[in-house]
Amino acid sequence: MDKLKIIFLLLLNFSFFAGQQINSKEYVDIKNKFFTNAVNLENYLPKNIDKTGNTDYTDFVQKALNQNSKLIFPNYPILVSDQGVSLKSNQNILFQPNSKLILKSSNKAAYKILSLVNISNVNIYFLNIEGDKYSHLSSVGEWGNGVSIKSSSNIMLYKPMISKCWGDGIYIGQETAVPQNITIDGGLINDNRRNGISVISGIDITLKNITISNTKGHNPQSGIDIEPNSSKNRLTNIVLNNITTKNNAVHGIIISTGNLNGSTQPISININNHKDYNSAIALGLGVTRNNINYIQPLNGKITISNSTYTLPGTAFIRNYKGKKSNINLSLENMNFNRSNVAKTSAKSYSASPLNQFLSDFKLNVSSDVK
Repeated sequence: MDKLKIIFLLLLNFSFFAGQQINSKEYVDIKNKFFTNAVNLENYLPKNIDKTGNTDYTDFVQKALNQNSKLIFPNYPILVSDQGVSLKSNQNILFQPNSKLILKSSNKAAYKILSLVNISNVNIYFLNIEGDKYSHLSSVGEWGNGVSIKSSSNIMLYKPMISKCWGDGIYIGQETAVPQNITIDGGLINDNRRNGISVISGIDITLKNITISNTKGHNPQSGIDIEPNSSKNRLTNIVLNNITTKNNAVHGIIISTGNLNGSTQPISININNHKDYNSAIALGLGVTRNNINYIQPLNGKITISNSTYTLPGTAFIRNYKGKKSNINLSLENMNFNRSNVAKTSAKSYSASPLNQFLSDFKLNVSSDVK
């Protein structure tokens, strides 16, 4: 690899990761504002606590979560087993600068380190989770998730740090009701095996100010994967704003909605100010995926604006083969940069070939494609 490229990528790494530490003033402000009279989880742990993160305290953590609405995690790592821990409705959770949940190595194909299922009104600040990607005890499965949010509402994760999960860093999906009003604001989702964040179903889902990097190990291997499981799922007002994706093995962001089969309500997805650096494909569009069970054309709108894709390994945008849809695709102020340092073969598409490239969508003719 060219020395200049190595230096360039190292500088990118430093700039993205250096900014993910908890700001001490911000932490104090949040603690003073939302966590007066909160209980410290440390009160539930044994007196001779192991502060190295090598002793399993799952049951102690779960008891504290069951009994408190405001809880502050201790300022050191805690090991939990693959049974994970679950939250309840109406909770505020604060992680201190050195707090972390570490997963004890598992052989399970699926796990959830932190579960939010059929609950509402939960805020988690500075969540820090580390999975077992490099110490997993088997080679099966792809569903070991850091955070699992299912059929829940009014959930906010502020500046989470989630890494090394066997599957997804964060999974937003549906068991019964469609999840609603889920916000993830800030943070770093890094080095997970399957996806950084999977959005399976939701109404009013907002992901903003997040860096998602180094997703690698098991397909889809993407920073953010918007991919319903069935026609029962919804994608209404899905907003991605100021997202940075970097060094993901396949996609920075992939929209893969073929399982909706065209029989659901119209989808609405808005992506603004997406920056991708050196993922194989910055943006993937697999809206119908040529599904043989596709009932009728899928309706709705996808808007992608003010986005910049740099150093792609394979392509800036890839539109996967599929049946004709009625999706209105709007691309506005898109910037494709081929770095002289990287010496990649990726092309900077002009408006005309891009129209042809995305011919199975209703492309907004007023889009400013650069």
